[in-house]
Amino acid sequence: MRDGLVPALEAAEVEHGRAGETSAGEKQAWRHSLPVMARDLRDAGLGAVDMMIEYKLPECQGPADVILAGVHPASRAPSYVVVELKQWRRATAAEGTGRFVIANQTGKSKRHPAEQTAAFCRALLNSHGSLAGHEESLAGLTYLHNAADHDVADLLRYPRTRLSHVFTRDSRGALIRFLRDRLAAAPGRPAAELFAAGPLRVRLAGLDARGRLDWHTGGFRLASDPVAVQRFVLDTVRAAHAAQDKSALVVTGAAANQGGELVSTAANALDRAGYRTRVLSGPRVPAFQVCDVLFCEESWLRCTAPLSAAADLPDSVRPLLAAMIRSARVPVFVLAGGHVAPGEAEGFGGVIRQVCSALRVPDRHLRLDREFC
Repeated sequence: MRDGLVPALEAAEVEHGRAGETSAGEKQAWRHSLPVMARDLRDAGLGAVDMMIEYKLPECQGPADVILAGVHPASRAPSYVVVELKQWRRATAAEGTGRFVIANQTGKSKRHPAEQTAAFCRALLNSHGSLAGHEESLAGLTYLHNAADHDVADLLRYPRTRLSHVFTRDSRGALIRFLRDRLAAAPGRPAAELFAAGPLRVRLAGLDARGRLDWHTGGFRLASDPVAVQRFVLDTVRAAHAAQDKSALVVTGAAANQGGELVSTAANALDRAGYRTRVLSGPRVPAFQVCDVLFCEESWLRCTAPLSAAADLPDSVRPLLAAMIRSARVPVFVLAGGHVAPGEAEGFGGVIRQVCSALRVPDRHLRLDREFC
């Protein structure tokens, strides 16, 4: 809470081999933002919680400002909150871009800070052994401690997930309640040491240290190693979501029962990680709401828009597919049939390609029967 904070962090940078990595502006943020977070923890009765500052992951752009480590008040298990601290006073949406213009800042517009926090949380869930099977122990928030609600109204319209809460100086009371719901008035040091001691979880056989499939071990078996297949699809969906340009995924080569299990498992995993995920099911055509990932199985398509014996499609199918593709950052179609080669128009695979082409959205095919022979 006093002037010794920045020198202490500079000394820690030298100790950890990161001297010179932090700019003068970032150190200024340390001086003004970190004491605010410490004050709020103290006022919430959580002064014993540990603050892990500038926590860095190799696959993430920039470190997390703070990770709060403590004990969950109900379960008494370790509990963690990733915090992105912003000194922004005013932010407005840059029309049509999905990004934001920050007052008194030059340069390119910024993405929503909650996206950054959620991405960091997902990276932690993917890499840290202490979180394996305990995704509920992690939450994320952005704290705009200099801003009033009306000055960042465009930011506050961002959909909330467990990994992307947003608080301002006007909602400081709500922030304190949120912290008390996640952290108990108990020492956080054991949870911090557990978190830092074993960062990388044990990987499935055939995956490298970053969780990518190793294609040089003879391949996986689709039927006998479904976990590896699920991880491959999840990694591909996550990569497509993080990419700069939108794309659609078409998954082929799995039997109907395998495709249903794959969709259910992937959707549940993405939901736990904070993605807004939808799975099309039932006989009715839904209103397509904006989401991160949309899963559609061929069985749903066949019930909704059946193909005739001549493989002709009713006129409603193409607008239906277009609505799906437009509504999701990553639309995923799981087709039980084989892959349709370029130029062929038979089956749903060919129609999906044509609709993607009309919308100028690249389509990528995951051929599970070939890649997991």
